[in-house]
Amino acid sequence: MAIRNRARNEEEFIYLINQALDEIFDLRAAIEYDEEFMDNAAMIVEPLNNGLTRLLNAVKSGEYKIGEGDYIEFLHILKNTDQRAIPFWSVLKLILDTHNKGYQEEE
Repeated sequence: MAIRNRARNEEEFIYLINQALDEIFDLRAAIEYDEEFMDNAAMIVEPLNNGLTRLLNAVKSGEYKIGEGDYIEFLHILKNTDQRAIPFWSVLKLILDTHNKGYQEEE
């Protein structure tokens, strides 16, 4: 069985984006509950939410093309962020890898 490192099609790509948006919703709730210890996460929630929403809308409308455009630029805010502060880092990585390398082919 091949290890999945990218979405296999547009449907899976949309699923990953929605999964990340759901995680942002949960992260936002955690920030509201325990704001004192969530400073790093609080700074990235809105840019991630806005970027993922824009990407999702572009994919659904047919405007998005794999590997093209600035749809993934919002992920650059994570460059200096500790990955442990983002519990759904692996989902974001799948989105980024799919954008950069295209859909994973069936094996």
